[in-house]
Amino acid sequence: MTMKLWATRSMLMGAATLFVLAGLAACGREAETAKPRVEANKESAAMRTEVPLTRPIALDKAGEVVNVEFELPPPGRNASPMLMLGFRTLSQNADADIALASRVLQADLPAKVRLLRVTEGSIAAVPLSRPTGEPGEWMALPPDGAVPGVTVTSVDTSLLEEAGLLNSTHVETYFQIAAAEHIAPGHYRLTVELMSDHPKFQGENAELVVAYFKRGKALHPSSTARPAALAR
Repeated sequence: MTMKLWATRSMLMGAATLFVLAGLAACGREAETAKPRVEANKESAAMRTEVPLTRPIALDKAGEVVNVEFELPPPGRNASPMLMLGFRTLSQNADADIALASRVLQADLPAKVRLLRVTEGSIAAVPLSRPTGEPGEWMALPPDGAVPGVTVTSVDTSLLEEAGLLNSTHVETYFQIAAAEHIAPGHYRLTVELMSDHPKFQGENAELVVAYFKRGKALHPSSTARPAALAR
């Protein structure tokens, strides 16, 4: 009986994941047809030091995959004051995108993330949080910045488009590692360390993404009905 319940739950979770990913892919295609995009330019993206920003990353090897400093401007008119720290996968078509995103979610990708605010004469760690898996519920990251895995999310793509960071030749899925709530504009340093090897992702196209959530899309930890404890 227990095995049947476990199998049923796994099937339901898998179906739910595919439903969400398919919905995100469809939304992305609608957005592409709504208005022309500014074409992505790898060279200018690599030189960009202001949010939103992207950088190529490898998901197959353990170790530090991100070490970048950037300037954070105020959020745009349609953006939430909550900053997403994560990455996106880029695939040739929707089917490949859904398949890759499912593999990423199943792999969990445990990591350690650290965001520092750098001002003249001081460096301070920024409190970060992540979804717990329960609707509308978030929890603070521990002092070492450890996260057990990633979640599918969305960001304010209008700002990415204005910056020339959207690629019309690929289908994109965004994954959140952590988030910073009501973060002040300024100069920051971000590091991300993957805790284990994932050789099956060798050669996959992935990019770091630091961007504001779209207003109304991110549920802030302070607005949740029942905040989660730091540890259970």
